Amino acid sequence: MEHIFIPGKNPALPPLVLLHGTGGDERSLLQIAELIAPDAAVLAFRGDVPEQGANRFFARYADGSFDLESLAEKTEQLMVQTAKLATEYDFRLENAIAVGYSNGANIAANAILTREDGFRKAILFHAMPSGAAMPDFSLADATVFLTAGVNDPLISAEGSQQLIDLLVDRDAVVTDVWTQQGHQLTLPEVEAARDWYGTLL
Repeated sequence: MEHIFIPGKNPALPPLVLLHGTGGDERSLLQIAELIAPDAAVLAFRGDVPEQGANRFFARYADGSFDLESLAEKTEQLMVQTAKLATEYDFRLENAIAVGYSNGANIAANAILTREDGFRKAILFHAMPSGAAMPDFSLADATVFLTAGVNDPLISAEGSQQLIDLLVDRDAVVTDVWTQQGHQLTLPEVEAARDWYGTLL
């Protein structure tokens, strides 16, 4: 996957790993990162699965359901590449915070839920679980901030709640923020993510 890395002004801050939504690219969430943690390092990926010309991180079927084989393959690829780049750019993967929106949030959530070497800190904007059977290793070391829209036409409130339940049931610490909006990312969500990031310092 194509990526960009922006060194942080303060190397002690947890770095952000940016994962865009469908149709985005490695620059789509840079302004969001600037609002959340302006002095932190940023590693931003571009999904390499095309869907009618739009970048995605994994494939899906025409009805919107996840291609689970693609999701598993691309989740592994993401974690392998992130670990490699963490060494190259000299930051600790266990300190990194995945920041994902929609499709990017979904692959970040899958990395948390299915891989013991997956992300353990994440900001998930409008995410849902894959629907696949999950392993049962503990997520007691995971801390997740999640936002959802009760009127989101693409990711239902039920889907978001299922993701929260999956995380909490395995002992992850979850902070959730619900809005009355749809699928769009709102400033109050980003500001709440910024405040949550501050609690980790």
